[in-house]
Amino acid sequence: MQVERLVLGELGTNVYLLVFDKEIFVIDPADEAETIKGVAARYGKRISYVLLTHGHFDHCNAAAHLQSDGAKVLMSKTDYEMIENGFDLAKFCNEHFNSFKPDMFIEEGEITLNGQSVYVLATPGHTAGSLTYIMQDNIFCGDTLFYLSVGRSDLPTGNKRQLTESIKKLYDLSGNYNVYPGHGGLTDLEFERKNNPYVKA
Repeated sequence: MQVERLVLGELGTNVYLLVFDKEIFVIDPADEAETIKGVAARYGKRISYVLLTHGHFDHCNAAAHLQSDGAKVLMSKTDYEMIENGFDLAKFCNEHFNSFKPDMFIEEGEITLNGQSVYVLATPGHTAGSLTYIMQDNIFCGDTLFYLSVGRSDLPTGNKRQLTESIKKLYDLSGNYNVYPGHGGLTDLEFERKNNPYVKA
């Protein structure tokens, strides 16, 4: 698996393309669907799945466009309900929200997508339905854990206690992992365990 990062959208969201032998998974397609599709075309592979860490517009505003091209969109039911209740945050940022309906609701546990194993970890706190995806030695954690920082918990459905518990849940994973956050620079789990000033291991 090869990971390519794009920084897209008004809020500089990290969009990850997971490139496999025959297909591509996209994590958090923030915006600029044509840019995402252009990178996929460069690899000569189709985008088969879109995995959303949470339901804020800056992480899913290109989901509808990729879905219309045949990609299946997966996310938590809790955060889709947040979107349906108008808390995708687009209107608060004066942005247009491209609505969509997920193809599959997922929760904590292992799933297999076209032979690729993905472990889904429930990590509420930034939003009530935030998810983290673990593939091989890589963690895609959305706005839960950042380089020397953590996500906000003061937005609708956020919860500071839950966020802290979710980060400790990540810290409790055995061994080290590459950490791919929703914004900012990349990091690794052992570094954050030792150095993150907001949540200590």
